[in-house]
Amino acid sequence: MGIFSRLFGRLEETAAIVANSDDEYMFSAPIFTALARDVDKLGAAELYAQQPHLRTVVTFIAEQIAAVSLHTFEHKPDGGRERVRIGDETGDDSLYADRPGLVPQLMQKPNKHQLMQDLLRASILDYLLFDEFMWAIDEAPDKLPEIVRIPVSWIIGRKWKDPWTLKAIRIRDNRGYVREYSGEKLIHVHGYNPEYEEIGVSPVDSLKETLREQLQAASYRSELWRNGPRLGGVITRPPEKDVGKWSPEGRRRFKASLAAQYSAGGSNAGGTMVLEDGMKFEPQHLNAKDEQLPEMTKLSLSTVAQVYHVNPTMVGLLDNANYSNVQAFRQSLYVDSLGPLIKQIEGTINSFVLPMLKVDETRYYVEFNLEEKLRGNFEEQAAMQTAAAGGPWMTINEVRAMRNLPALEGGDDLIRPLNVTTATADQGEPQDPPPALNPAPGGDPP
Repeated sequence: MGIFSRLFGRLEETAAIVANSDDEYMFSAPIFTALARDVDKLGAAELYAQQPHLRTVVTFIAEQIAAVSLHTFEHKPDGGRERVRIGDETGDDSLYADRPGLVPQLMQKPNKHQLMQDLLRASILDYLLFDEFMWAIDEAPDKLPEIVRIPVSWIIGRKWKDPWTLKAIRIRDNRGYVREYSGEKLIHVHGYNPEYEEIGVSPVDSLKETLREQLQAASYRSELWRNGPRLGGVITRPPEKDVGKWSPEGRRRFKASLAAQYSAGGSNAGGTMVLEDGMKFEPQHLNAKDEQLPEMTKLSLSTVAQVYHVNPTMVGLLDNANYSNVQAFRQSLYVDSLGPLIKQIEGTINSFVLPMLKVDETRYYVEFNLEEKLRGNFEEQAAMQTAAAGGPWMTINEVRAMRNLPALEGGDDLIRPLNVTTATADQGEPQDPPPALNPAPGGDPP
């Protein structure tokens, strides 16, 4: 009811359209027309629900980042690092010694309702649609801390200490409950705004003209199917001197018969017309190619992808795609397109989330495991690692474990070909003396 009220202004007008509609196409055409007319009044959430190209691009970005694992590492005094896993003992209270592996546990399951993949997906969608997302740190003495997402659409009030410091927010959830969160427990990330420091500017605002064109095209297609006949064109009748005068009654009968049989929902809709009196059907309706409907659709998807800095090939525009450039685009995706957003999420967790959890951010940090996305296929990896190691680099049991096969006795030893040695072995191991030469028959050895 709310969206119809916004689109049509009055519920009675919507009811009149529904009451007068003969089929779903008659109803969908004015809906699309109203959406296109009032697209400036629609918010990002409503356009996400209505516009397929916007949804395709932002969902693609969110899914690609959320699918990358978050790993926790500890800085070592020698300048190296060591991965911290769930259940690792820390030996002190810097990472909650009574709750070892707190950070990697939260990076896998930030709260009791979600996996980190779900939290990241929803938060990134908020950022792409509203240019901001918000997290709250929920702590209690008798339970593990949690990271929860606060949907931007739930926020009904904000209190600012100054243009840079959020003091508190008030939210109303989808059940109508109102609550407040203190700014000390909030993490607010937003984009650039040339006028205000508190909030960003939604990229959807710059796309509304493109989205309006797409909705107008949807309205046009609905009108084509609604009006019928399915074959666009005109019917011509020979001059009266050749076939006689066409009486008004005959004209009405022909039009009624044509509409009843060949219009949408008719008994012979889409069938072959049977004309009389030497009439001819002359197609006048332009086809999809002539009307450039495919090009309009591609332009809309391409424009949305460009606004979000994603190569259109990655979201389905494959006109000039081949294996080599798709591989290059895939490598570029996580470096050029998604790299800044990935870096921002890493910085937010390391600089704000970890201190709120009382974790030493100078010792521990979180990082996306981009290697799992950037590395090549198994054959490429195996060739590169074999060249780097100079020989076999996996044991029999390691290979069997990859194939879900049981280990074999003696399969933990690394096989080394006899023609492959190391520099240490060449210098430190005693060398066998050369074999003695047998003297030639009837003479001394040379």
